[in-house]
Amino acid sequence: MASVIPAPSTRPLRADAAANRARVLAAAAEVFHEKGLDAGMEDVARRAGVGVGTIYRRFPSRADLLETLLGDLLDAYALEAELALAMPDGTGLAHFMRTVGEVQATPRGCAQRLWSSPAAEVRRAEVHARMTELLDAAKRHGTCRTDVTLGDLVGILLALRGVREAPALRVELDWRRHLELCLVGLRPTT
Repeated sequence: MASVIPAPSTRPLRADAAANRARVLAAAAEVFHEKGLDAGMEDVARRAGVGVGTIYRRFPSRADLLETLLGDLLDAYALEAELALAMPDGTGLAHFMRTVGEVQATPRGCAQRLWSSPAAEVRRAEVHARMTELLDAAKRHGTCRTDVTLGDLVGILLALRGVREAPALRVELDWRRHLELCLVGLRPTT
């Protein structure tokens, strides 16, 4: 009987390959954040301190690299949602919104521009399902108004991105303060 060799995607990466992958993804997030999604792979390679060939071995195209960034981001959101769901007192929703806000405030959050990607549809639906569970738990525990919808939560997250990306103004914009004001608005009125 012949031995079965696992597909390359299922084999664990060597330590140096894993480190290169992490550097490439971090550099890509920064470069795409600074220069936009049309930035070149050469820019990413320079920032990561690797050759362009190293990037193309792992990510055959810019689209593959962007999809990986988005997938990692959605995985992080799904994990945060699971952790928040474990909070028994209905505070998980606010915790999740704060955590997502923090992630969006980093260069890694640039992948938000890809949320319309068809390739992310299943993962996005999973995150939205967890957000709905968090919302339902918050309503059950009386920490959230009963008329709040998933669309309201997504709108808040989109608004946070707008606050962070606003051009320099004479007034200081603080996305954390904006989020806290929104969270107050989600609470039931007495």
